[in-house]
Amino acid sequence: MAALDMPARLGYADIRRKEDLPMTEYSQMPDGMAIYIEGAVAIVIMVVFVISAMITLRKRHRDTSAWHVNLGAAIYGAIFGVIIGFVIVPMRMMLTEGALPPTTAGYYGMAALFLVIALRRGALARLPFLGPQVKAYRRASLRRSIEMSQKQLDKLTPNTQ
Repeated sequence: MAALDMPARLGYADIRRKEDLPMTEYSQMPDGMAIYIEGAVAIVIMVVFVISAMITLRKRHRDTSAWHVNLGAAIYGAIFGVIIGFVIVPMRMMLTEGALPPTTAGYYGMAALFLVIALRRGALARLPFLGPQVKAYRRASLRRSIEMSQKQLDKLTPNTQ
């Protein structure tokens, strides 16, 4: 019954189906729903970072205790989740609804891309209040990357003995 009430509330009393409404009228989410979606995206990304760290980073990769590395993964994942969930997802929603001009979206997109690249290059490890945990996570993940790269290199190197 709510779908039949929506056109009347919007001033379209003669429209009975959602498909007959203008695109901007029925594509918008209910008020307050966007914050739940954005928050869920941020939390899921953080959880994926933590689970990935717990599964892939072994004792040989770590130089501190496991909780220290996992906390660093949670902080790292939370920062990336906030950027993706609260910057990129709303920008995409506004762009698809036509509320954001493509040129403005390009500027925002480039700024978000540069922010993610800066964080990926280690800018987050330089913060004094987040540094130790994030550095522990980055060291462990870099050690794992080096180990995996060495295995691949050994497979590709011809045996010349």
